[in-house]
Amino acid sequence: MARAGIAAVEFWDPKSRKWGQAHMQARFSILKTFLEAGEGFTILDYSKDDLSDLTVKMDKEKIVTVGRKAVEEYLQKLHVFKCTADYDAGKKLYDDMTHVDEWWASKVRPEVLRRKTPRKVFVQANTYEKDGKVELKEYEPTCEGMIQSWSERGVYPQGVVGI
Repeated sequence: MARAGIAAVEFWDPKSRKWGQAHMQARFSILKTFLEAGEGFTILDYSKDDLSDLTVKMDKEKIVTVGRKAVEEYLQKLHVFKCTADYDAGKKLYDDMTHVDEWWASKVRPEVLRRKTPRKVFVQANTYEKDGKVELKEYEPTCEGMIQSWSERGVYPQGVVGI
């Protein structure tokens, strides 16, 4: 979740200063909860000004003690505000935890975007029976591979006999 919180800043728009996806905003809030937990539980380690060597370090020995307690307290506060209909306090807490300050916006976000890799394409293989044996045919993890996999599977939209 810590890594996902850093990757989430990709979905924060610097022009509008708003989050594009709610679940990414929530991941960022959990990362900030980890970072604010103290006791060296989670730290962002880097030595270069451009953050090209940015690494998240989490003390796994403190996950159950420090980390769990921090997340528990954060979620409990949000829950209490929700249950008591204290919209203003809940919004303030969540806005504070998801606020992207200048360091995150001008240093971390550009590095996240630089490291971004293309989205993975998961292509399902097909199985065939040949001479009484089952054979597996795999495809390249590309858009073309996906189309080929579907066309060779013989599944067509209603009314289409074959391609």
